[in-house]
Amino acid sequence: MSDDTQPPVPTNAEDLKRQKALSAMESTSIVADDSAAPSSSTSTANPEALGAALGSITAAAAAAAPPKPATSAVKIKAEDVALVMDQFELTKPKATDALRRNGGDIIVTLRALVTAS
Repeated sequence: MSDDTQPPVPTNAEDLKRQKALSAMESTSIVADDSAAPSSSTSTANPEALGAALGSITAAAAAAAPPKPATSAVKIKAEDVALVMDQFELTKPKATDALRRNGGDIIVTLRALVTAS
């Protein structure tokens, strides 16, 4: 049974690169193998094409990840930590971490903790 469906049309340059790399990996003949692991003698994949496809996927995933802000430089007030600990029954490290994640802003931290609860 042949697969006559067309792949989706790439919408950007990254998708076009990925589609080219994946199409280069496809073989012209399919070998049916019932074993769990494919043997190296039946593999027709191009090592360069595999490397290009994996590289583009890894690069796309790294580009999609948002950068982490530097939280160690945030100034945290002791009374803000005490307020968060008291109102949300958190330990001191968890309260401090919540304040650092929100830039030391007590109002933003309280809102974030209320919506998370």
